[in-house]
Amino acid sequence: MKRILMIEDDSLVADVYSERLSAEGLVVDVAPDGESGLKMFRDRKVDLVLLDLVLPQMNGVELLKQIRSEFSPRDLPVLVFTNAYLGGVVQQAWEAGANQVIPKAGTKPNMVVQMVKNALKDPPPPAVKVKPMASKVEFDPTVRQELLGSSSETLAALWRPLKQLAGQGHHDDNHQCFEELFRVIRPLTGRAVLAGLDGIARMCTALEALLKELRDKPERLGPSALLTIAQAIDTLKLLFAHPDSASAKNPPPARILVVDDDEFTRRAIGRALARVNLKAVCVDGPVGALKRRTGKRFDLIILDIELPDASGFDLCSRFRAMPACKDTPIIFVSMHRDINDRTESALRGGNDYITKPFLYMELATKALGFVLSGPLKAAQSAVASNGSDVEQVFSRRELNALKQALLSSYDS
Repeated sequence: MKRILMIEDDSLVADVYSERLSAEGLVVDVAPDGESGLKMFRDRKVDLVLLDLVLPQMNGVELLKQIRSEFSPRDLPVLVFTNAYLGGVVQQAWEAGANQVIPKAGTKPNMVVQMVKNALKDPPPPAVKVKPMASKVEFDPTVRQELLGSSSETLAALWRPLKQLAGQGHHDDNHQCFEELFRVIRPLTGRAVLAGLDGIARMCTALEALLKELRDKPERLGPSALLTIAQAIDTLKLLFAHPDSASAKNPPPARILVVDDDEFTRRAIGRALARVNLKAVCVDGPVGALKRRTGKRFDLIILDIELPDASGFDLCSRFRAMPACKDTPIIFVSMHRDINDRTESALRGGNDYITKPFLYMELATKALGFVLSGPLKAAQSAVASNGSDVEQVFSRRELNALKQALLSSYDS
């Protein structure tokens, strides 16, 4: 009988996968951290390792290197769970000798079980990069009930460090705030996948990647990044309040229009959006933008302010005059940090503003938030009026006050 070692610090996720794999006639041992996982690996003869890359005591990449110092990929398959939006970590996993790198968001348990069975074949199939994909609705009702039942506590745990970060800006205590946000966000991805809430999983995955980037580059933490974190948490609040919506269950592919006359910037925006599996249609000016927009639906528009023939402000006004674009989210991208441009963008109907050069994960997280929350905005007032527990965590007024305080800090 084949023996699987699963190294995973989220006990709920480990329990679900252990049950699924045991039902296939496999023996499953579970280790909750890197050090105990390495000890268990050396004490027992295992046929396959399922490894989470982010672990206490010893991270997954270091553990994988230890395993590969004793067994080759041919002799012992190692399947790695990771956040697919953390490109550098994913590459490290491949280089350390992973047989398979499995993105947490978008990979259903039945797919993982099949990957394990394939890897145990003799000879095993060659390693391939797995991309998140849509699959039939599949969720664990117990995990779903627990995740939704604790959503208020989850959101409150995110709101507290966000308020502290917004109040103190760049400060030595930021590390503690980031660790607190990580502690809450990281397990949500796996649990949301098991609960059949793919939109929540995608939003958590993006936010985790942004938080890691800001933790590694604390000098990039500023009002813009904090606004993006606030928007992401607000999107999670909407998705938790509407778990049966298309955005929460299985969000359809989004269409994004990017208008910028600089080819380098268009490519940069495209790469940023690709990090969260969003595809962009890119044009270099107002004429091309209006032609693209005629008869086609877009879920988000990203506009440069400085454009040939007409400014991005003028183009935004023209979009807003079209019935189909009246409520389409619009993000302005500009070289200028001037508060007057930011104010003008709001007056012309823009929903957000980001300056160049931008962090890829900030723009990606911001865009994903608009795409997922857009269909839910109309239902937002109903949530506010029905006394929802999720709504009571932080009110719309509190969130708007925090955003306004961040915007005001651009003046300083």
